[in-house]
Amino acid sequence: VDPLPKKLILVRHGKSLYDDYIRTDSERHLAGRGYKDAEDAALHCKKQDVHPGLLVSSPAIRAFSTAMVFANEYGYPADQILLKSAIYEAGVPQLLYVIRELADVEETVFLFGHNPGLTDLVNYLCGPVLYHLPTSGVAALDLQLDHWNDAGEKCAKPSFLYSGHKPF
Repeated sequence: VDPLPKKLILVRHGKSLYDDYIRTDSERHLAGRGYKDAEDAALHCKKQDVHPGLLVSSPAIRAFSTAMVFANEYGYPADQILLKSAIYEAGVPQLLYVIRELADVEETVFLFGHNPGLTDLVNYLCGPVLYHLPTSGVAALDLQLDHWNDAGEKCAKPSFLYSGHKPF
């Protein structure tokens, strides 16, 4: 059986609230605009005919809430979203670890996380293509490999970048 080509859809969490009563950064919720922008981003992905085999998210509330918006839009079971604590506050090495652990049966994986890690990861995997992935921004990457474990420098090409109304 030939392995399937890999698609990695990197999604930065939606705009979040900065409330005084929140004790920790990971507890920050999405703002109203964050939900709307995440929905717009999910609809854009659907229009590009990109459908998730797996949703993987940081456990931070704002990232998981963004993943939930996508799950709802795609009819993906919310209880099937894989939470990976290594995504929270991750740099490129930690994010690569999460990607390389993915099962090869997964063809298209959506990963919900944070900056600067996601922007740095896009530029690591593709070469310098992105200055800044904004909130609810999406970087859809085609990986030139058959096995997630082979993910590395310049192994991908962007199939589309989505920023809503915000500059990259």
